[in-house]
Amino acid sequence: MTRTTHSRSALVIGAVLLSAAAMRAHAQEAQASQLSEEARRAQEQLDRTPTKCVVMGRISKNVAASNSQVVFYMKGNTQYINILDTACQALTKGETRLIFQYENKSAKLSRLCDTDGFTVERQTSRIGCALGAFIPITAEEAAALTAKPAAAPAASGSGGAESSSPKKEN
Repeated sequence: MTRTTHSRSALVIGAVLLSAAAMRAHAQEAQASQLSEEARRAQEQLDRTPTKCVVMGRISKNVAASNSQVVFYMKGNTQYINILDTACQALTKGETRLIFQYENKSAKLSRLCDTDGFTVERQTSRIGCALGAFIPITAEEAAALTAKPAAAPAASGSGGAESSSPKKEN
């Protein structure tokens, strides 16, 4: 009789655990569905009108999405994609060290515009890359554009974090 009771208890406990796991999986699917629904709504509500300039002091970081796209993360949770006029051969995905050339009006009001350009810090030539218009994108789009491939090896041996703050060159 004891064996039967233990067997039944084990079956009941197993069924409860299986049910709990199924409920947890269903809740995670519902949460993921809700998040993707929120992301879809954010995309639909975002005004995609390109802007010609951004204020330099509002740029928190910039990351190359490819050799023809740079994502700008702004203070205040705004993101822009800048599709370059032409592909920039020195630019690689994930690059953050860009040296911008722009007209400096004042320290507080310096703007980076679609008529300005940049060079990549490590490039040896001084051939610049031309910026295009700044197009608003969602945080999810920015993350997808700048995500590193899963198979990419981790950076090693540089000793420190790379700065992604904009730099000025005269």
